[in-house]
Amino acid sequence: MYYKITNKESEVYKQLHALRTEELKIEEDNIKAIEEKTGLTWNNSFGHHGQQTFRRVSSFQGFEFKEVEKINPKIWKQHKEENTIYVPNTRTKLGREMREFLNNGLKGSNLKKVIRILELEDLRKFSFPYLEIAGDVIIIFLGNGHEPKDDNVIEITKKEFHEFKL
Repeated sequence: MYYKITNKESEVYKQLHALRTEELKIEEDNIKAIEEKTGLTWNNSFGHHGQQTFRRVSSFQGFEFKEVEKINPKIWKQHKEENTIYVPNTRTKLGREMREFLNNGLKGSNLKKVIRILELEDLRKFSFPYLEIAGDVIIIFLGNGHEPKDDNVIEITKKEFHEFKL
């Protein structure tokens, strides 16, 4: 189901806006932390992108580095199937440390925050909530059966949802 929140004075709007703003900042901070840790920049990354995870931010498992000549083979190895992607070389101590950093050293949010703010119940059939700020409106996608309790969360059509400029 698709929803929007337009009442900027409502508590649900304020909480979701603050949460999504924080998550976007976490994404930026994580990218900077990876660049500092690796000393490298990249074109593409391998992992789970966006907010469709329990941590609601991207997770990184490998990278398509720009400066291939600077890659340390004690830290990185080529992915088995994607030869432009490098993943931590877990046969070395430095590679295991890099994998640990990517798995546990980066910041994250928490799926339960969205569930709590929207007061969602009966989550037997589960899908990750999608939440975005589109100008002055918050748009939300929830799986079937997940209905927010707050009257400020207004159900909309799929077409209206996709018309918002992100």
